[in-house]
Amino acid sequence: MPAKSPKIDERTAQMRLLWCDWDPIGVMSDPDWPRDEYDDHLQPTLRLLESGAKVSEIAMYLNGVVGEALALGETGVLSARPFQFAARLRDWFDANWAHVASAARRSKVKA
Repeated sequence: MPAKSPKIDERTAQMRLLWCDWDPIGVMSDPDWPRDEYDDHLQPTLRLLESGAKVSEIAMYLNGVVGEALALGETGVLSARPFQFAARLRDWFDANWAHVASAARRSKVKA
């Protein structure tokens, strides 16, 4: 099995920090709470970002995560403000990782 790229590890670590900062269920203020609370959502979020998904598409995914997967319902979605987090994610990815994703897509096309 090939080793994961250090860039992938770094990008995932940054994504984890963003999710923990957003903290839609409000548990990250507890220092004993595991920092991997949102890890199930990191890769799907990264795939959306890598595919060039618009903020509205990312927000729809986040609505589902908060409302259904995290079982916070409509009230939880409203208080979590997923559209604002989606915009933050899109800005972060575009500023830091879009060029890496573009290069990876180009190399796959050539293969």
